[in-house]
Amino acid sequence: MRTADVHCHYIPPALVDRIRSDGAERGITLVESDRGDRVSFAGKDMTQPFPPGMFDIEARLEWMDQAGIDVQVLSAWMDFSAYVLDPEPGAWLTRSLNELTMEAIASHGSRFRAMAAVPLQDSELAAKELHHAVEQLGMVGVEIATSVVDREIDDEELDPFWAAASELDVVVLIHPYASIGSDRLQKYFLNNIVGNPAEETVAAAHLIFGGVLERHPRLRVCLTHGGGFLPYQIGRQNRGFDAVPHFTRQHEGSPPSEQLRRFFYDTIVHSPEALRFLCDRVGHDRVLLGSDQPFPMGDPDPLRTVRDAGLSDEAVAAIVWGNAAAAFGLEER
Repeated sequence: MRTADVHCHYIPPALVDRIRSDGAERGITLVESDRGDRVSFAGKDMTQPFPPGMFDIEARLEWMDQAGIDVQVLSAWMDFSAYVLDPEPGAWLTRSLNELTMEAIASHGSRFRAMAAVPLQDSELAAKELHHAVEQLGMVGVEIATSVVDREIDDEELDPFWAAASELDVVVLIHPYASIGSDRLQKYFLNNIVGNPAEETVAAAHLIFGGVLERHPRLRVCLTHGGGFLPYQIGRQNRGFDAVPHFTRQHEGSPPSEQLRRFFYDTIVHSPEALRFLCDRVGHDRVLLGSDQPFPMGDPDPLRTVRDAGLSDEAVAAIVWGNAAAAFGLEER
């Protein structure tokens, strides 16, 4: 039984070299420190220190072999989304990231595919980059953040991007970056433990209530972290849809529970019981294996999580390979 991990992050080392040599003129600078190197985006935002395992393909392959992962569908570290940049340097960064990622994995073609990064601060440029990444580079999806600085992802100005993703028929992986409520979640790593699934829930709710899924009926979206709290609190969203329509029905749309299967969901719920509930609620055909490698909050043994969930052999085979193979065209190469 083959396996594919669709939630895992990678930055090509050549991108850091390119930023060092050509980034400063675009306001993108490498900040070196004994506490870890970081990248500054025009002084408006900065990555965290580079995490271990983000750049090393050989170490990644070793981890994949130990974990039983045949293929990873790579996406960028969200700290490099850099939506705070002006459109032109943002487009330069994503073009560099996409091209250098594909160069880095070219010699390991059977083990890796990759999703594009796009400059979502300008949706027309994002659509253009997505076309380039898919049609010219052979990328198989696109990763975006849960918001675009101070705009939510149901903002109608983003429709050119959504239209391009629909036209190209690629999966859009939505991943938290700056999590909601972070001012109250500073202790105990709660910005990640609580903030990330909450942030994912907010993004999904904007797509539902904002009419994005209705405007783009062919759109395919994957929610990370098991959809946040969405599948487990969908009844509350339905209640809001019915009880306060003057707030929740500003756009045409069906009840939230009827839109649950418009999404794919990864398996990163850290509990076999929660994964079993997710499959019961949305259908195992909408669930994709994920690890969040190389981050410490990822699932260190994603296949065990699936095996321990008490699912049928058919469901396990679909989750660990079949669904991803169909969604990302993994059988086509």
